[in-house]
Amino acid sequence: MNTRGLAATLAKTLSPAVLGLFIAAGGATVSSAPGLAQQAGGMPVTPFGPRVKPPAGAPRRQRPVQPRGPKPEIVMKNGMWKVVCETVPVARDKTVKTCYVSATAIDTRRKNVFLSLIVLKNKVKDKKGNVKITHMMNVRAPVGVYLPTGIGLEIDGKAIARVPFIRCNPVFCESLAEARPQTLSKLKKGTKARFIFYAAPGVGLPLEFKLSGFTAAMKKLDSLPN
Repeated sequence: MNTRGLAATLAKTLSPAVLGLFIAAGGATVSSAPGLAQQAGGMPVTPFGPRVKPPAGAPRRQRPVQPRGPKPEIVMKNGMWKVVCETVPVARDKTVKTCYVSATAIDTRRKNVFLSLIVLKNKVKDKKGNVKITHMMNVRAPVGVYLPTGIGLEIDGKAIARVPFIRCNPVFCESLAEARPQTLSKLKKGTKARFIFYAAPGVGLPLEFKLSGFTAAMKKLDSLPN
């Protein structure tokens, strides 16, 4: 799917709050990433594509400045899981408050190998005006990952799902997919979740999330008004 098609699809299926957070993530700065140009298990994790030196005297291209709202507020923390609320832009002069559950796992031996998981509550209206509530799962991995294999999820040793990467920015590559009720139920009942992505074909980089506290965090998220 091209960028325009992706944007149109997301605009139809995501609430303004969720879409705003997803768009805002695209403006993240490289300085916030934990050592993305280091090596992972002997495989280089580096930005994609050749670096072409601009002609002498050429003006430097400036990245557009993303509007920044108030500092995110941690509403609750339980184990490695947090419920965070923040204000994100959805238009030039409009912002909304959105809340989500988040956790980050970092490899103990390779600090540049990390995975961040965000679960958002998505409220959209159908053609009849009825509000439908779903949950979206946003997973973020280091720039330089092997894209074709996407990200696999195992819960307590059982394969659950695999989702594709949909885009990369200078800080991370990410996927965005609906977290089905069956998947959320397994996460709530489980002990350990294992996400697997790849640095190269056959070079897996599994990271584990302890699920203690996930149920309480989701309960808190669903109780919030946004």
